[in-house]
Amino acid sequence: MVSRLTGVLMFDQSQGFWLTHSVPHFPPFPERNYSYPSTGKYYGQTLLCITYNYTQFPQISLQLAYLNPRMYNCSVPMAFRPDIAVMAQICDGKTPAIKNRRSLQKLESVRGQTFFSFAKSHNYVDGWVAQALGTDLLVESWLHQAHRLPSNCSLPRHVMNIDRVCLPGPQMFSSYEDHSKWCVSYAFKDQWTCLGDLNRDSGQAGRGGGLICSQNPVLYKAFRQAMAGYKHC
Repeated sequence: MVSRLTGVLMFDQSQGFWLTHSVPHFPPFPERNYSYPSTGKYYGQTLLCITYNYTQFPQISLQLAYLNPRMYNCSVPMAFRPDIAVMAQICDGKTPAIKNRRSLQKLESVRGQTFFSFAKSHNYVDGWVAQALGTDLLVESWLHQAHRLPSNCSLPRHVMNIDRVCLPGPQMFSSYEDHSKWCVSYAFKDQWTCLGDLNRDSGQAGRGGGLICSQNPVLYKAFRQAMAGYKHC
């Protein structure tokens, strides 16, 4: 399955992978061979690929109903359809019914690492991830001046916008020049890192989208060190 929002899903009845990313117009249509968009070279982006046992794909399938992906290449053979009915519906061009406006699923990679998949529908739910993880979050996304959402301290756990990023080199740039979408826990002890596909932007509040979160210390160190400045509430 290839989609503009969910990225790429590929699996057999043993295992498979889910590649999520923030790169517009990627990957290309399979019949056009491999290419990487020019905008993905100019602006900062993130990609996260995780391998799961097949037993995890029914849960991933459920998340797709909330993400509402714009699928453009998909095939679900009959042998898989009883397990991943939602994915099959989407591949058939149907819109699966959802009971709530959001869904949280706990997933486990083939190496036994825990990930949490947050998926929201077209309804706006600012602050949900921070409250669910129980930690204040520093969020990096494209802060377009006209539509950006301000840092939010109205809930017990705060969500604060990163406004400057620094990569090794050093390379310093503003969030306006970075189109990646990620967040880290403000407190080092919590070690949370999440990578996603939506900006903190009022114009995107009505879209489906999600995050994949983990407490991987290597990921956390890399992304936390990239935070060079943020806007407190």
